[in-house]
Amino acid sequence: MQTSSEIKAVVQQIYDAMSSGKVDEFGKLLSQQAGTLLIGTDPREWGSGYEVITRFFGQQIMEMGGTIEFEGSDIEAYSEGSVGWAADHPTMVLKDGTRIPFRGTCVLHRAGDSWKLVQWHVSVGAANEEVVGKELTI
Repeated sequence: MQTSSEIKAVVQQIYDAMSSGKVDEFGKLLSQQAGTLLIGTDPREWGSGYEVITRFFGQQIMEMGGTIEFEGSDIEAYSEGSVGWAADHPTMVLKDGTRIPFRGTCVLHRAGDSWKLVQWHVSVGAANEEVVGKELTI
């Protein structure tokens, strides 16, 4: 596997599409093949398929005021053959200035000359003490 500036650029394009509220731009980066999956921070945020994910994205962006700013941190991106993946710990900035740091991973697949998002998972970190009730070695 090798580091990938192409994958890094696609992740940044995803952030840019979300920051501008452009569902059509986000849709261009999303695979239309079966198996495409988005998992969000809310337990109910589990969407499969292009239509479901773009509708979900558009609705939530609208509910949050039309745009959500994403500040990337240090995207780690890799590829091997036609598969790429990335991880980041960006910050979501809401219209009222609220800053929400989160973690995200994604898997991309090369489709012709471009990379398409096939899986994206985001989560808000929680301390082990909160989740399992005790401190664990890290």
